[in-house]
Amino acid sequence: MNHMGTQQLITKRLNLRRLKLEDCHSMFNNWASDEKVAKYTTWYAHQSEKITQEYLKTIVHSYDQLDYYCWGIEYQENLVGMISVIPVEEKAEVCGIAYVLSRDYWNLGLMTEAAEVVITFLCKEVGYRRIIAWCDVANAASGIVLRKIGMQLEGKLRQHVARKDGNYGDEHVYGILKDEIG
Repeated sequence: MNHMGTQQLITKRLNLRRLKLEDCHSMFNNWASDEKVAKYTTWYAHQSEKITQEYLKTIVHSYDQLDYYCWGIEYQENLVGMISVIPVEEKAEVCGIAYVLSRDYWNLGLMTEAAEVVITFLCKEVGYRRIIAWCDVANAASGIVLRKIGMQLEGKLRQHVARKDGNYGDEHVYGILKDEIG
């Protein structure tokens, strides 16, 4: 593995960059406080900017680690979301990805564009062999993104997600191999 930390990645429409403490207000207003955005996430919508600020401090502090990857997604100079790596099994060269996008920017193909460049970076530059992602089966939009970036549905984990409404939901697991990336 060739860990190099979160590097700036640029696409046709996006600038993926390290988050900064000054991003707190944008992060809070654009997605962190939005109940609809947080519906399928592991975290609850932030009730105050202070919560976002504390979370952001953790992210910024983690940039000191070369094996930490978390990008803020800028579109037209606005911070609209983030995408990060979830450690899975370093020895097997496997990691996961997770992402979130402001509701104002849904259905523009932005997350597909961001995820594609991140996966390419993780496989071709860092050396991951396999990348996986999970999503609640009810989160159809996330499943569409994962399929668009070439991930294959590999299975369903039954009642694997503790939903915020107190029920348990099924979760899909998607994966892509380094050899499958163009």
